[in-house]
Amino acid sequence: MAMSWVRQVWDEPELEREREGDLARRARSGDGEARGALIRSGLRHVVQRARMLGYRGDAFDDAVQSGCLGLIRAVDRFDPDRGVRLRTYAWWWIGEAMRAAVPTGEVELPADLPAPEAEPHEPVDERLDSVPEVLRLRFRLGQEPGPPRPRHEVARLLGLTESQVREQEARAMRQMRARLAKVVHRAPAEGADPP
Repeated sequence: MAMSWVRQVWDEPELEREREGDLARRARSGDGEARGALIRSGLRHVVQRARMLGYRGDAFDDAVQSGCLGLIRAVDRFDPDRGVRLRTYAWWWIGEAMRAAVPTGEVELPADLPAPEAEPHEPVDERLDSVPEVLRLRFRLGQEPGPPRPRHEVARLLGLTESQVREQEARAMRQMRARLAKVVHRAPAEGADPP
């Protein structure tokens, strides 16, 4: 990939929140120019994500191409009225598209790059202890994979009514969403310099 293109992407100015929201609303209404402007504004994050994931050489080119497809999917699904910036929303879509197209096992890493330190993780079974029983049974967490169990079956297993299972499930899902909302997504900060 030509470095001049990468430099051009970095020189593209960041959109202000209001401008981004306006373009997103226009794009949702079918304005192709607005959609194109959103895509162009997100290209710097595609390049940044490819570099952060360690892609080099031909793998970098392939990752950027795939990341652009992820960016386009994100632009087409983006809703500015949810209070999130496009770069934050698109970050996951870009990375997933890259990983699907260019497995990280094929990434050529520089020889002088230090090995990342392993972070200690608690075993999956211990993390499941914090998940309410109703969700573990309903979605077969820590069990043989399969489709979600019907609520009437979960009710029978727990000795509850189907209504009680529905209420407990809704409460548990709200609590999990609240916990997840506190997790800071590792999207780039506004105005971040190129890696």
